[in-house]
Amino acid sequence: MASSRTIARDGRAGWTLMTAIHDALRRDLDQLLRATAGHTPARARWIMFAGQLRFHLAAEAAAMWSPARVKLAGDPPGQALLDAMEDEQQLIGPLLAVIDDAITMNTDPVRLRQLLTRLRARLTSHLAHEEADALPLIEQIMSPGELGAIARAIGGRHRGGHATRTIPWALAGTSSNIRTQALGHLPAPTRLLYRHIWLPRHTRNTAPL
Repeated sequence: MASSRTIARDGRAGWTLMTAIHDALRRDLDQLLRATAGHTPARARWIMFAGQLRFHLAAEAAAMWSPARVKLAGDPPGQALLDAMEDEQQLIGPLLAVIDDAITMNTDPVRLRQLLTRLRARLTSHLAHEEADALPLIEQIMSPGELGAIARAIGGRHRGGHATRTIPWALAGTSSNIRTQALGHLPAPTRLLYRHIWLPRHTRNTAPL
């Protein structure tokens, strides 16, 4: 259940890109489920989705959860929330591996759909919990500079090669308002790269499901 601290999706604290990434994960899972129902091969989209999810979880662990633990030393409720975030994420990893194998082995579509449905339940529950409780807490305890470092990490800008894939993927299909807000937190050279190189390449290489 969302608490009264649920983050506003208005760019506050630079969470626009974070929530765009979360929405992109939800979007891709929904598309994969629809494709599986229609027996459409979805391997390329799964590889992209799984890679983005694994990167996102790792970036959050390094840039957000670990520093937050230091900030919340001596705060049992805060530490318990971080424990919950980590426990939820640990349930996702093994299921990703099972679906990797299922897609590689061309598992029966009914079985694959069951696995994807289970992943969607776990992931959407985790993302909702994070958005309702963890991100508002992170905003309270982190400095503006630390929040900026989180945004750079989850956007892949600590590893430049990943930003070229993460940012256009996350913003694909979003409203012009969300794109403007998210891009507004990026430096001008990054915005130029997105518009003239990253987005056209993403569009060319991403087949619709």
